[in-house]
Amino acid sequence: MKQIWQCMVADFKQRTRQQSYIVTLLAMSVLTLLYFPSPDAQYQTLVINGYRGIYNSAWIGVCLAMLNVMFLPIICFYLVKNALELDRQSKTCELIAATSISKQAFLFAKWGVNVLILLSIVLAMLLSSVLIQLYYGESYQVDVWALVWPQLVFVLPLLLAIASIAILFESITWLKGGLGNVVYFFLWVGSITQSIEGVSGIGAVLESLDIEVAARFPTEQGGTNVGITASESVKTFVWHGFEPSAVHFQGMLPLLIVSSIALSLAFLFFDRFSNGSMNEIKKQWRIVSVIEKVTGILDRIFVGATKSFAVTRLLRLEFKLMLKGQTNLWLIGLVILNVCQVFVDQNLLLSLFLPMSLLWCVLVISPLGQLERQTNTIEIMAYSKQSPLLQSMASFSAGWGLLAFACIGSIARFVVIAEWLLLVQLFVAISFMVSLAYFCGTFTQSKRMFEVVFLVIWYIGPLQGGLYLDFLGVNSQASWDAGMPYYFLGIAVGLLMLTVSIRQTR
Repeated sequence: MKQIWQCMVADFKQRTRQQSYIVTLLAMSVLTLLYFPSPDAQYQTLVINGYRGIYNSAWIGVCLAMLNVMFLPIICFYLVKNALELDRQSKTCELIAATSISKQAFLFAKWGVNVLILLSIVLAMLLSSVLIQLYYGESYQVDVWALVWPQLVFVLPLLLAIASIAILFESITWLKGGLGNVVYFFLWVGSITQSIEGVSGIGAVLESLDIEVAARFPTEQGGTNVGITASESVKTFVWHGFEPSAVHFQGMLPLLIVSSIALSLAFLFFDRFSNGSMNEIKKQWRIVSVIEKVTGILDRIFVGATKSFAVTRLLRLEFKLMLKGQTNLWLIGLVILNVCQVFVDQNLLLSLFLPMSLLWCVLVISPLGQLERQTNTIEIMAYSKQSPLLQSMASFSAGWGLLAFACIGSIARFVVIAEWLLLVQLFVAISFMVSLAYFCGTFTQSKRMFEVVFLVIWYIGPLQGGLYLDFLGVNSQASWDAGMPYYFLGIAVGLLMLTVSIRQTR
């Protein structure tokens, strides 16, 4: 137990000193403020039948729990999914592997620190909500129990599950990187639907609120809106809350089971920072991939052009860095998606296959902006004769060319049928995606930010048809009418200019 405690104290100090932790605390406090708009605001967040509760402790406590259930899983997972990676980056993993602490005790300590970090974020949000209640002044009576119990019943089990899943993903080799980030994003999307529509947990709270408001105001007609809703006139009522029941505690059980199973699997998969002999055997018997053959052909094609032009030499090297390590499966999937782009119905192409083709390349272009750091070529590029502007243009062009190749079936189809507006929108989408990846990688020196931000934009925009985030223009006419292509092109140019400026100052 002493070993676990010492490990937790050291790890907690290290991780709470990170800039990302401080930024997350501030961001969640601001998000709490935005989730409780002022009475005269132009938007509302939780409206039931045209009503919302006054900002007393009961209403704020339940609303805060809903906010945490919806957004903490996506924000906090990526915050704590670095418990083991920090030890690898700091080169202390070998020291830990040589100590007498068991891997079960070590992982339990990491899990405990994850829980403490997540609890500190919820505590900061609770304190912010108390200040919000006092500031708006609709009720000055602070009921600590009414604020806290929804967090204990609905949020705490979720925190335990997030902490366990983060440890599990870091313990499994193929989930600890970008693929794990993508997989978790879709798990989060499914969990939101389950939380809102479920018969226990937050779902039970919403159903109870619907029944109570309908009983108190039977003449009103409307529905329940969870999330940001444009509304200028919303009526208020006094809601005194309710005590947790067996139904609410029943909603805790699935999350507690998930947490236990994920932590147990992490104990099983964690290799104690060991590079096992099986990995060496796989490397020895590794067959030359199709990607390496393709890059070899590209090398021979480019070799003549790169003799005289520095840009083409850099472009070829950037292509090689991006494609390095990609598997046969990735290339086969890219070819299949391109074939589908040629033959499927145009509506299906725009709503599904083009978004999927761009998603297929997310993990390949996410290292843009920090490829030099990832491949240990920073010193080489720093002492090369090429200007930072030329290096930036080569990196951007390589990413742009890769995404264009991923959509080559659509490009050829749009040219043949003379759909020039769709072609322009596709080029704008590619430019926006590459610029966003390049900016995120340069600004944070990590690929995680792009993988998270882009997935959110991709899901709400092209996949769900959200007009103001639809950078691909799934509904082409509505997109042009709203000026979205110009909007995203301007963002792409602005991000690229800002990225070049950042790189020139470093």
